[in-house]
Amino acid sequence: MIGILIPLLLLTQAVAPSMEQIKAEPNLERRAKHGVEFAMAAERNAEAAYSRGEMPAVQAELKSMVAAVEVVKAALDLTGQNANRHPGPFKSAELKTQEMLSRLNDLEKRMDDEERAVVRGPRARVQEIHDEWFDAIMSKGKKK
Repeated sequence: MIGILIPLLLLTQAVAPSMEQIKAEPNLERRAKHGVEFAMAAERNAEAAYSRGEMPAVQAELKSMVAAVEVVKAALDLTGQNANRHPGPFKSAELKTQEMLSRLNDLEKRMDDEERAVVRGPRARVQEIHDEWFDAIMSKGKKK
């Protein structure tokens, strides 16, 4: 009986969605959630590629990471929700991008000086988006 259940469990495990599938997700909060997961996986893939000495793959993964964070930002913007009043999806994305930023800083520290430029641009863009979410969550929500 167990011999039958294990293969069935393996077959039913969810496959990570592609960027095209994420962009096509009609539920904006779910799109944001999957986009953050995609970005985190891309960041981890960049670290693994760096460990293997594959700098072109590092660049490609970091580009995918930034693209995914941009999709998350767009999805959360399209919800029309106020991040201060409905912080859930914004806070989740903010916390996960904070983790990404920490990992990117660690990756940059492991790199040689001439390689670090590969991380700086993507890290700066993720930091910018992260800061927007943080500020929106912490704002009083007053309109001028």
